[in-house]
Amino acid sequence: MGIMRKTFFLFLVGIAPLLAESPFGFGLKAGVPLNDALSADPNAAIPYVENTHRYIIGPFVEVRLPSRFSVEVDALYRSYDYRETLANWIGAPASVSPGAWEFPVLARKALFGGPIQPYVEGGVALSHLSVSDVVELNHRNNYGIVVGAGVSLHLGLFRIAPELRYNGWAFKDFDSPTGSLQSNRNQVAILVGIGF
Repeated sequence: MGIMRKTFFLFLVGIAPLLAESPFGFGLKAGVPLNDALSADPNAAIPYVENTHRYIIGPFVEVRLPSRFSVEVDALYRSYDYRETLANWIGAPASVSPGAWEFPVLARKALFGGPIQPYVEGGVALSHLSVSDVVELNHRNNYGIVVGAGVSLHLGLFRIAPELRYNGWAFKDFDSPTGSLQSNRNQVAILVGIGF
């Protein structure tokens, strides 16, 4: 057991400089949405309630370019649910729980070098909802813009990057016939990336 630990430690020490200098990076992003995915009017004639699950998670890959530029691609998952409050009375499904996969492609610019690097980023994103056809569904696939800013902390082998990110979507994924439930096209989240 002791030999395996020493071998693994020596492997990490030996590969760390190669990963630090590699033009490629990868890791995991996790975070929380700061606003709700849906807007529901509980006082409407056909009232809805919504619940945005407070997590976002997924992998990312990065290509590091000269002059402190990089390109990042994420695959982020988030979920939420909603229900029509009268549904239980008429026997309709009580709750709808869509899962949303978002695929941002971002250009990033670090403002200066060193172990602490503030950065700005911008790009586009595609999204896909995994939900069956429901009356409120407007678009299963969507696209939009993404802008953000954060700080990348280089801690030896690891890079930790907290950031604030804004997504502006082209369409409302959900829009009920009465207008009492709608998707928020403007979404803001705090994310933390941990990578190599």
